[in-house]
Amino acid sequence: MRRNVSLLGVCALGLLLVASCAPGPAGGGTGEPRPAGQSVQRTLVMVHGGENISYAMKEIQPAGGTTANTRTAEAKYLFNANLVFLDERSLPYPVLAEAIPELNTSTWQVLPDGKMEITYRLKPNLTWHDGQPLTAEDFVFAWRVYANPVFGIASSGGLRYVEELVAPDPRTVVQRWKQGFPDAVREVLTVPPLPRHILEQSYQELQPEPFMGLKFWREEYIGLGPWRLDRFEPGAFVEGSAFDGFVFGRPKIDRVKVVYMPDTNVAIAALLSGDVHFSMESLLHDDEGPILEQGWAANKGGIVLSEPIATRAVEFQGKSEFAVPTELATDVRVRQAIAHIIDRQALLEVLTNNTAILRDLFTHPKEDHYDIVARAAPIRYRPDQRRAQQLLEEAGFTRSADGAWRTPSGERFTLEQWYLASGTNERESHIMVDNLRRFGIEATSHLWGVQRVSNEDRAKTPGMFAGSKADPRFHSKEVSGPENRWTGANRYGFIARESMDAFVEGWDTTLGRSQRVQHMAQMERIANAEVPAIPMYFRARVLGHSSALKGVVTNLTPGAGGERKLWEWYWES
Repeated sequence: MRRNVSLLGVCALGLLLVASCAPGPAGGGTGEPRPAGQSVQRTLVMVHGGENISYAMKEIQPAGGTTANTRTAEAKYLFNANLVFLDERSLPYPVLAEAIPELNTSTWQVLPDGKMEITYRLKPNLTWHDGQPLTAEDFVFAWRVYANPVFGIASSGGLRYVEELVAPDPRTVVQRWKQGFPDAVREVLTVPPLPRHILEQSYQELQPEPFMGLKFWREEYIGLGPWRLDRFEPGAFVEGSAFDGFVFGRPKIDRVKVVYMPDTNVAIAALLSGDVHFSMESLLHDDEGPILEQGWAANKGGIVLSEPIATRAVEFQGKSEFAVPTELATDVRVRQAIAHIIDRQALLEVLTNNTAILRDLFTHPKEDHYDIVARAAPIRYRPDQRRAQQLLEEAGFTRSADGAWRTPSGERFTLEQWYLASGTNERESHIMVDNLRRFGIEATSHLWGVQRVSNEDRAKTPGMFAGSKADPRFHSKEVSGPENRWTGANRYGFIARESMDAFVEGWDTTLGRSQRVQHMAQMERIANAEVPAIPMYFRARVLGHSSALKGVVTNLTPGAGGERKLWEWYWES
């Protein structure tokens, strides 16, 4: 993987990419003068480090699932549309729907028994990429698929609160909810549509595994997005062409191509050479920004955008049968001690050039309710070796003459730190491990490989895992296990001494804003004291794009949408 490469080396790599990344015949670029008045057209080439296992907005997973870095979520917006999307401020706006439902109106009703009905009216004359009309029955069919427990996602997100979908007529979708759910409109992926005319017969005839293995999900995908999939080359790229029937009209750029480059050195070189025009989210990080800016400085060939909204946290194994040492799961003092050993500020400075925001809580400092939750969760974990030693000694750990720590059972205190192969994860892991080893803990760094890793393997991580945990939700019913195919949101099985379940459920179901914020404050309070995870920092997500590409939107909050209104992008004349 990349790191510490010189600008000269990056540019040299770019010379090797012309053949592999250059757009196909539809991309233009003959060198001949363009007739007066003709708009600029070329293939928009985007780069990402991972490949999709499905282009459906909501994936049904093969047995065991796969790691997140094999999914390029942003690429899905090229080929899909939904009832609503979220803008750069995380606010919903209508896409396939005519309007956003409003609480306590005929479009969003809370029933006497506490259940809800939300009604969407589809815009007229919507079609799938193959020309077949989109109808409300496509949403009803999608709900039948996603709510089927054999696919392991029926209890995830808002889907677990949906009782049924009905279609009173071809343009009306009614969602019936088992209870109140305040994010019912904002949760874009609750029930995105599926083309019933293509999939229904296969769904009825096939067992789950063959159904999940249909070519439809990748090679032959049919969606509703601004571009339709033309070509898919496994492990290499996917291409699409402009869809005339897109809900907002034909996109301004005719062709798109997403190329997969797991080595970010190669991706940077492709951006600087001009063979790639946009880097998708989660590929580049803070320290790549200066490289791009320096490379583009002379010819002003590109623009670097920075969004300090990417969540970063370290989660601890909460299941005693998998945790090593066992006390990592059973004694809060061990987790608190580790939180006092790891120097997050130093990590931020070394890894992000001070562009990240220190993350004391899960909530982003720019959220409007941050001050309320911060008052409820006052503990701030800063480097404090004296306090860490005190906590470990209280937990029954001892320190030998050579400075090494031993568990209450007399074994060497060993701790595995795991990470995924992307961005600066490797450097981050080694720095944290160095912090721990200097304190006397025999910590080791471990990489989950670039190949697919099952959800079960991830859930059984024995020590701690560095990832992108976004919120303090740790519900006992969301613990990952064989019954949900290891896809539960509480991946590592943390169960607090004071139950968090009621506050998670309150956050999920309370419609009143002020009461809902109080539930979040209580979740933050418990997580702050119990330390199921260490919130690390909000990294600056770096996006690089060609100067000739216009209309690129910068996201402002962690929950912002991934589609960035791609259909409005255009080439400068």
